[in-house]
Amino acid sequence: MRTFWNTKLTAIALGVAIVGASPALGHGSTKPRHGGQVEMSGETLVELVRGAKGVSVFVRYDDDPVPASDLTGKLVVTQGTKKFTSPLVAGTANRLDARGVKIPSGAKVAVMLVTKSTQSRSVVNFTAK
Repeated sequence: MRTFWNTKLTAIALGVAIVGASPALGHGSTKPRHGGQVEMSGETLVELVRGAKGVSVFVRYDDDPVPASDLTGKLVVTQGTKKFTSPLVAGTANRLDARGVKIPSGAKVAVMLVTKSTQSRSVVNFTAK
């Protein structure tokens, strides 16, 4: 009888470990692909990249690139009491750009996206590093 319960408890513990690990595998990689910061909103992964010419945002859904032509969006940057908004313009592939925008370290950044075909909305928040 003791062997039965030990086997059953081992099977339950193994099942819990597998189920606990599964969500991390299902959403795709949160590793930056363009040298930026990555955050998630549901199944949507957004990478915020600050560069010399402005800010770029790369969007993936369930680890597949989302065509920038199917998105509209804007950045809202807040630092202290200062707040400004900039539109995101579709670039190539899954990249949207806010040219000329500089985001200081420590600023709060909200990336707001709308998928044109479905009108679904995503908001992803960052603290600029």
